[in-house]
Amino acid sequence: MKKRSLREFKLALGNVDEATRKAVHAPKALTRLAWEDLDYLGWRDPGAQQRGYLFIERNERLHGVMVLNTKTQTSAGRAVMCAFCRMPRRFGQVVLFSSPTLTNPKGTSTQGTYICADLDCNVRVNGLRPMSPLDPPADELVGKHREQLADSAQRFIASVLELPAAS
Repeated sequence: MKKRSLREFKLALGNVDEATRKAVHAPKALTRLAWEDLDYLGWRDPGAQQRGYLFIERNERLHGVMVLNTKTQTSAGRAVMCAFCRMPRRFGQVVLFSSPTLTNPKGTSTQGTYICADLDCNVRVNGLRPMSPLDPPADELVGKHREQLADSAQRFIASVLELPAAS
C-alpha cells in the first residue's frame, strides 16, 4: 500500500455516514507503518473498540469499510481460523466482525466474517517461517500467504461495497 493520511482513509470509507466518518480515530502507530509490507490495512478504533476499519487499494484507488465486533463468541478453548490470514488462533483472538453493506447502510443488511481481533494479519503472514524441511523457503511461503491474504481482504471489502470485479 501507499502511505496515506487519516483524512484520505476517512474519505475512503464507503459504508458509513458523515457523522461516523468524522468520529474515526487512528492509532498513533499509523505514521510508522511499513507500508510496503501491507496487503490491506486494518485497525481497531482507539476511541470505540467495537469498531474497526479495513482498507484496500484497488486500481490505484483506496477503498475502506467499517466493521463492527459482534457479541458472538466461540467456545472457550476452541481454535478459530481467520478468514483473511487463514491461521488458526485461540479463543478470543479471532472474532466475528460484521459490516453494513451499501444496500442498507443503516445496519439492517450486513456481511460478516471471522478476522483476527487486532485486524493485523499482515504481521503474522510476514513473520511466517518454514516449520519443517518439507516446507517451501520462507520467501515463497510468505509470498503465497500474502497473495491469499490480499485476495481475501479484496473480496470481502469489494463485496460489502458492491464494487465491480477487479480489472
